[in-house]
Amino acid sequence: MVTRKIEMAVSAKILACSRIIPASLSTGVGKLIGSAGTFLSVVFFTLSFACNAVVSNTYLESDNDSANYGKAVPILSSPLRVAVAANFAKPLRNIANDYFKKSGQEVSITVSSSGTLFAQLTHGAQFDVFLSADTARPNALVEAGRVNGEDVHVYAKGRLAFLSSNTTASTPNFTAASLAGKKLAIANPKLAPYGNAAKQYLVNTKQWNTVSPHIVMGKNVLQTYQFFTTGNADYALVAYSLTLTDKQINEAGGRAATALLIPDTLHQPILQSLAVTAAADRKAAASAFSRYLLSLEVQETLPNWGYQPANDSPPVSGNSRISESKKVDNSATRGLP
Repeated sequence: MVTRKIEMAVSAKILACSRIIPASLSTGVGKLIGSAGTFLSVVFFTLSFACNAVVSNTYLESDNDSANYGKAVPILSSPLRVAVAANFAKPLRNIANDYFKKSGQEVSITVSSSGTLFAQLTHGAQFDVFLSADTARPNALVEAGRVNGEDVHVYAKGRLAFLSSNTTASTPNFTAASLAGKKLAIANPKLAPYGNAAKQYLVNTKQWNTVSPHIVMGKNVLQTYQFFTTGNADYALVAYSLTLTDKQINEAGGRAATALLIPDTLHQPILQSLAVTAAADRKAAASAFSRYLLSLEVQETLPNWGYQPANDSPPVSGNSRISESKKVDNSATRGLP
């Protein structure tokens, strides 16, 4: 097992350092005879020393890759620090894993609500890239002089979904009677953009006053979703992406849970933006990762995670687009990642 881990680490280092390690290294290590673990350890620490001594460049091999996010990718000797809003955590982990395989750059991920991460940034937290669930907070960093305007980009468009343990074919129309003894979970509108969108929807459909006494608030959209899946709320307004990426919805207490997309005309667009917040010596690597996130290769996968691409112009296949007012039968989504 230890040998296998060393093999994986060596592979990553070789990928990252293939252009900076002298060709003679292979000849030198070839003389080492002993156990496989000892041999690989020597190779690993030799490569680590060489790689960690400098911020190196690696090259992404795909023509499509290079066309979209540049040919040279700076690699840091320490993990890239990415802070992400809770709703996008799972897609980001997959994207970061793919990026590591392609470039050799490790990525460390911190997950919380957009509001909490923004507060941490403004109090000195050292993140290289901030993936918010809105555009307001990245723009606030620009206004505060924390980042430049050209370092803020929309990376995905989110959708709001209504969850219910009862089958429904339309958007909710709550009444005091229908809510008797029931709870509706939303994320805190002050901290979470999806909570703000949920409140906008309820206000715009004149349901806010009726619903308010029955609301339970999560500190972020993931906790709000968990209120529903654990049976602590009867209904929830959450990120549509969560309903696709978490199998728990299919197993939520044995309930026939259903998810319904809320028309995005009933709340402000959920434009999720990133900001490159890295210090000068790490900015090139952070910018390279953000370009990868915005590349056609990554953007085309976003509908699979319940998001629309940041720019609708890329030729995403019709089947993978999110349909307006699409009802989701979770029995059909069972088994999705």
